[in-house]
Amino acid sequence: MSLERALSEFTFFFKLSLLCLPSFLFAWAMTFGMLCAGFAWLKAHVRPVLLRMDDRVRYWAVGLRYGTRGDLATERHALTWFFRFWTNFSSSPSLAFWSFAFPILAICLGVLSAPVRHSAYAPMALLLPGWSFGGAMLFSFVSKRVFKRLRPERVPGAFGHKMKDGSFPSGHSLTSLVFWSMLVVALAMNGVPLMVVLGFALTGLAVVLLTGLSRVYLGVHFPSDVLGGYAIGLIWSCVCYLIYLPMLMRMYALVD
Repeated sequence: MSLERALSEFTFFFKLSLLCLPSFLFAWAMTFGMLCAGFAWLKAHVRPVLLRMDDRVRYWAVGLRYGTRGDLATERHALTWFFRFWTNFSSSPSLAFWSFAFPILAICLGVLSAPVRHSAYAPMALLLPGWSFGGAMLFSFVSKRVFKRLRPERVPGAFGHKMKDGSFPSGHSLTSLVFWSMLVVALAMNGVPLMVVLGFALTGLAVVLLTGLSRVYLGVHFPSDVLGGYAIGLIWSCVCYLIYLPMLMRMYALVD
């Protein structure tokens, strides 16, 4: 399919998905309320365990990055650039770009004409990575201002030492998990061959894990921030798949 036709199809799907925006925001608000209650319970019951884990993992990460001296003079620069790549790869601008590029590329490559798909209305799933990523970004933005956890102490002059926003949750970990999981769902529902879907799933798993590890290695998050980001991302992915995706498909069915 030509790029012009693909853009036209994408615009149609996107305008249709906007009709579900009120329901999307309601589902987001309900999920956020439940998450706040859950994290309040965890803080009251398991906070000491998490703090001990944070200290041990951060001690290991600092040693991995700086060696025994713990200053910039002994930093392992190649390893630092390796993890900076994964942090940048899963940054908000990068995932925002792919949120728009993925459905357009998928349409160009003929996903809409796949002989076998989960449903006749499955093309709406192509918008799922983008919408779920948007919700994940909102979770990250609001949560950091609600929980107001201070960032870890960092070596002066190191990457991210001037970051001032909240530490919990790790937005990179949260958004990367949501985007990649929903991308795999979108591919599977639109008749993409199983081996290709598995390839994307394994790639996504590696990217998500390396992204979380990079945030701890670079010293900009506590390990519990990363775990919190993963937990929120997993819950939000389930909400998007079980609640928001059926809304998108029903909307498509009404106008088909």
